[in-house]
Amino acid sequence: MKGESLPIPEDLLLKLKEIMPAAFTEGKLNVAHLRELLGDQVHPDPEPYQLSWTGKTAAYRQAQAPATDTLIPVREASVNWEDTQHVFIEGDNLQVLKVLQKAYKGKVKGIYIDPPYNTGSDSFIYADNFAKKTGRSQSDRRQHGHSNWLNMMLPRLLLARHLLREDGVIFVSIDDNELANLKLVMDEVFGEENFVDYFSWAKSETPANLSRKSKKVVEYVLCYQKKKNSEKFKGIQKNSTSSNGLLNQTNKPGTLTFPADVVTTRLEDGPLRKGSYGTDSYTIELLADTEVKSGLFIKPVVLKAKFKWSQPKLDEEIRKGTRISIPTIKLSPSYEKLVYDKEVPPNLINAKVGVGTNENASAQLEVLFGAKVFDFPKPPSLIKYLLGFSDDPEGIFLDFFAGSGATAQAVLEMNQQDGGNRKYICVQLDEQIAPTTKAYQQGFRTISEITRKRLLLLHDKLQSQQEGTTAIDTGFRYFKLAPSNFSVWRGDGTRDEKEQAKQLTLFTRAKINHANREYRLWELLLRSGIPLNAAINEMPVGDTVLYEVAQEGLLYGLDTITEEVLKKAIDLKPRAFICPDYLFQLNEIDKNNLQLTLQDIGIDFKSI
Repeated sequence: MKGESLPIPEDLLLKLKEIMPAAFTEGKLNVAHLRELLGDQVHPDPEPYQLSWTGKTAAYRQAQAPATDTLIPVREASVNWEDTQHVFIEGDNLQVLKVLQKAYKGKVKGIYIDPPYNTGSDSFIYADNFAKKTGRSQSDRRQHGHSNWLNMMLPRLLLARHLLREDGVIFVSIDDNELANLKLVMDEVFGEENFVDYFSWAKSETPANLSRKSKKVVEYVLCYQKKKNSEKFKGIQKNSTSSNGLLNQTNKPGTLTFPADVVTTRLEDGPLRKGSYGTDSYTIELLADTEVKSGLFIKPVVLKAKFKWSQPKLDEEIRKGTRISIPTIKLSPSYEKLVYDKEVPPNLINAKVGVGTNENASAQLEVLFGAKVFDFPKPPSLIKYLLGFSDDPEGIFLDFFAGSGATAQAVLEMNQQDGGNRKYICVQLDEQIAPTTKAYQQGFRTISEITRKRLLLLHDKLQSQQEGTTAIDTGFRYFKLAPSNFSVWRGDGTRDEKEQAKQLTLFTRAKINHANREYRLWELLLRSGIPLNAAINEMPVGDTVLYEVAQEGLLYGLDTITEEVLKKAIDLKPRAFICPDYLFQLNEIDKNNLQLTLQDIGIDFKSI
C-alpha cells in the first residue's frame, strides 16, 4: 500500500489502457502509436483553440502530484461522532481533495463551491505560493491576477471532477471578474459538451449606486454535469391548480377511452348520443353513446380528436389522481393535476423560485450567531435550490470552499424537509481573520472556526425543532489536514546498515506512542479507501487493539503482532488484514511468513 494519495495520471493511464491497450508499449504509453490509432481524431493544429495563461503547465502538474498528507480526527470538537454521517475538514482544500481521492472517487453526487472572485480586494489566500512555484516576484504576481486565479482553480476542478459520480453535477458561483475565464477552464476540465447553463442569481434587491454604468443585481452560477444525460432537472413545484386542455392542433387524430365514473362534467343528467361535436378549432367525434348522472359520466366516453396524450398516458394520469373533466357539450376534455411534477428550472434565480439574497443570508446568519461574523454569505435557499436540480436523498454533497457553512445548512434542511439521508463534506482553510473585523471581536480567529461554530449552532437549533418527530442526523465528524503520521524513510542504499537500523528503531519507538494511535488508524483507513464516516469496531486483544471495518471486511493492526493477535485476526475472517511496516522492524522474514499464513486461509495481507 502506498503512503500517498491516489495519483491522477496513474488512474487515467489505467482507464486508457483498458480501452486502448494497443497504445502501450512495454507498459508505457506510446504517444506516436496513440496518434496512429486515433487517426483524423487527433488535432492537427500545433496551436489549437484553447485558454492559455502563465503557469498552466505547472498547475496541471500540481493536480497530478500525489499528497502524503492525511486527515486526523478531532473527536472532542465533533458532534455525535459514532452516529453521524457528515464531515467537516479544516485545511488547504487542494491537499484535502487529493487525500479524499481513494475514499471518494466517483461517489459524490453534487458539488457546490463559492471560490474567491478575484475582485482585487480579497487577500487571495488560496494562491498556492504561486510566486514561489514559478520563480516570480510578488509584484509580478499581482500584475498577473487572472493567471494566478486560474492556477488556483484548475487543479481543484480537476480533482473535484474525479470525485463526482457519473451522474454528478457541479455548481460554481462567480461574478463578472472571472466569469469568462471560469467558463473556458471548466469547458477544458469537464468538456464543453457537459455544460448545462449559466444561472443568474439575483444577489440583491438593493444594489449599490457606485457604478455610473450599471447596478450589480446578479451573480452567476455555472453548472456542469460530469456526463450530461437526458435527466430532466427539477426546479420548483407548481402548487396552484389550473385547467389544461387535452387537445393539440399539430398532433394527428387519435382515440381515447375515458373510463366510467371518472370524468366530471357540467352537463345535465341524461344520455349523450354518438356523433360529431367539437369547437371552432377542433373536430371531436364521440364514437359511442354515453350517459351523465350527478355531474359524472357513468359510462365510458370514447372520443376521437387531436389529443396530446396516448391511452397509456391517460390511464397513468388517472391512476395518479389527475382530475379529468369534459365540462360542456363541445366535449373538449381537460385535466387538472392534484400534484404537479417539478418544473424545469429557469436560468434566472430569484424570489419567484423561493431563493433569497445576500441581504437575507446576512440577516439569517446574524440571528443564528447573535452578531455579524461573515461578509456576503450565500443563502442556504440558493444551494438547496441548486442541489435539488439533480438530487439524491442518499447522496454525498461536497463544498470545498465552505466559508460560513451555508452548504451544510442546505443539506440539513433538505433532509429535514423530506426525511432524506444526504451527507455533506465541507472543507475550509484555517484562514486568519483580520483583527479589525467584527468576527475577530466576537472571538473568532479563523474562518474555519466560524464554519464549525455554525455547524454547532445548527445542531442545537435543529435538535430543538425535532422533538416528537423523526430525528435527522445533525452531527458532524471534525478532521484536520496534517502531515503523515508515518515518517518518510527509505532503505535505498544511501545510508549504511547501522544508520538504517538506528533510524528505524527511532521511528518505531516514536510510532508506538498510543496518543496518536487513532491518527495512524485514520491514515491507514484513508489509504485503503475507507470513507470518513465509516463505523469502526475496536477489538481488544491482550495489551493491544484490533480495528475492524466490518462493512468492508477489513481489519487493522497497529501494535505488535503476537500469536494471540494473529489468532483473533484469523477468527474474524476479514477480507484483508492491514498494518504498518514498522511492526516488523527490519525482519522481512516475519512479514513474509505472516503474509503466507494469511493467504493460505484466504486473507489478503497489506502493509504501508
